[in-house]
Amino acid sequence: MINVVLCGALGKMGRIVADEIFADDELNLSAAVEASDHEGLGTSINGAVVTHDFGNAVSKGDIVVDFTNHEAALEHITASAAAGKPIVVGTTGFSAGELEKARGFAHTIPLLISPNMSAGVNLLFKITRDVAKVLSDFDIEITEIHHNQKKDAPSGTAAKIAEVLREVRRDALLVHGREGMTGARQPEEIGVHSLRGGDVVGEHTVIFAGNGERLELTHRAHSRRTFARGAIKAIKFLLNKDPGFYTMQDVLGLKD
Repeated sequence: MINVVLCGALGKMGRIVADEIFADDELNLSAAVEASDHEGLGTSINGAVVTHDFGNAVSKGDIVVDFTNHEAALEHITASAAAGKPIVVGTTGFSAGELEKARGFAHTIPLLISPNMSAGVNLLFKITRDVAKVLSDFDIEITEIHHNQKKDAPSGTAAKIAEVLREVRRDALLVHGREGMTGARQPEEIGVHSLRGGDVVGEHTVIFAGNGERLELTHRAHSRRTFARGAIKAIKFLLNKDPGFYTMQDVLGLKD
């Protein structure tokens, strides 16, 4: 039995991940962690009492899963490394500096950070890279739409798509939205556009526009359970790995 410490246990994603852990015969929710001011502290979720004491919680688990916010996640990564426990992070919104600091702990523990844990999105990352290599003279734009409660923009997934594209187009210039007399689009631009509304779980489109034709790659998430099931796969993948930095590309065997 794999004992899992779940951070952000009462959030939208946390509750679904907790249910997926409960439904899996190989997993046990050994501890549930939430913010110090959360009204749910002291309540129970699938047999685990919700606490803010991560130091005590991490001692009860074999592995940590984090769906919180970028600041809390970095604290949990730091503490997990000190405790020698692997951690799966699905939290988004990290700054470049925070992500660099987080990755430094991969020398100590197995660390997996992924802005999106669905199989389809991670395949989209791979396909996007391949298409960008072939359609090297096409203009590229990225659009994403999420529910009206999402706090960060662009989404972590859209940022990852842009990162993948810049691995192919190293001189690319990211442009976040356009307004006013911006002039003609420059060939090196990659436009990134964020839309917010309703209860949209997540939709990402990469547009390759050339003369006389256009190719669009779109992924639509219909349920957060897709991400939760990816997290379960990540838990089982990461548990006995050597220290290092991993992504869902590793979990799904999508790396070249």
